[in-house]
Amino acid sequence: MEMPSGYRDFRMISVAHEEGNLHSFAAVLGNDVAIKAYREEKLPFPDGAIIAALHYRHVSSEENNEAFGREQSFVPGDPSNIQFMIKDSKKYASTGGWGFAHFENGKSISDEAKIKSCFKCHAKIKERDLVFARYAP
Repeated sequence: MEMPSGYRDFRMISVAHEEGNLHSFAAVLGNDVAIKAYREEKLPFPDGAIIAALHYRHVSSEENNEAFGREQSFVPGDPSNIQFMIKDSKKYASTGGWGFAHFENGKSISDEAKIKSCFKCHAKIKERDLVFARYAP
């Protein structure tokens, strides 16, 4: 799968913070089709919806902490990966209508096991059409 062009111009859906081994922040973005579905609370998402998660390791901000007078501020560090969900109910019928893609350093990670693991987790939330991100208007 190719990285969708113009994804950096998608609109904000929400942000995410994941601990454990991931220890990351993510900006979750959607194209116009996805945003319209979120705003109208339309499930399942229509074909053509694209959701992007831009993941960054989070690091303590010494500069901000100095201004606040204590350790409390974290900011995005190095990017870790970009993940995409692309809705095409025919093309991706075997994975709930969604295609999953994972990119590191701008390169597609086409490890079949890794991509299958995406669907394995997302399949647990069928009632939300396999989408974890909730809209933060």
